[in-house]
Parts: sequence; structure tokens; C-alpha cells
Amino acid sequence: MSRSRFWLVLALSLSACGGSHYGQDDTRIDPDKEKLIDKLTLFVEAVQGDRFDMALGYLTPAEKAKMEEGNGTVSPAMQRRLKAVRLSTLANKPGVQLQGGRLEGIYAWLPNVNHVPGPASSGEVPPPLP
Repeated sequence: MSRSRFWLVLALSLSACGGSHYGQDDTRIDPDKEKLIDKLTLFVEAVQGDRFDMALGYLTPAEKAKMEEGNGTVSPAMQRRLKAVRLSTLANKPGVQLQGGRLEGIYAWLPNVNHVPGPASSGEVPPPLP
């Protein structure tokens, strides 16, 4: 009986120790990329929560100036553009980076959301689908 326990303990030990890295790539995210993603996450969460002042606080002063009006507010059009941006998009775009712990390069990648879907501009409503 003690011999079978020995083999059982040995088998469990080997499977526990040896299996911890089996099949894993063991590649890690670059620490700078991880910091960028963390900051982008905070930025996008603030935008999605309509906390635009907080969101702009994560930007460099030059980037912030591109997104706010002269009186320091964010226009409704810019708010729509900011809400349309996705974290996964920004994290992979060239030029989006951290400068002194603040984000820059986002403005260039904001989507154009000026097109409002709806009926044709002639005022005609299209017929219903059959």
C-alpha cells in the first residue's frame, strides 16, 4: 500500500510541477505597452461615462487643446467622435503613445461621425422592403 501511495504522490507532483508551463507561450506584454493600455483604458472609461473633463486630463496639453473648444469645453460633435473610438483601435495605432505619463496621438485616429444615418437628403422616405 505504501508503494502505491509513493507512486501516486510522485505522479501528482510531476503533473503539478511539469504542467504549469506546458503549452504556454511565456511571452509577456512589453511594460511600456502595458502602461499605454492601462492609460487608454482609463481614458476610454471616462469618455464612455460622459466624464470628458476627466478623460482630457489623461492627455498631453497639445492633444487636449485639439479636442476642446476655446472655453475649455468639449463640443457635442467632439463628444460623439470620442465616444466612437475603441480601446483596441487606439492601442494598435502608430503614434498613440505616452509622453510624460500622458496620452498623445489619439486625435489623429478619432473616427469621423458627421454622417447621420437616415432617409436620403432629398427628403424622400424609401419604400418599405417587401
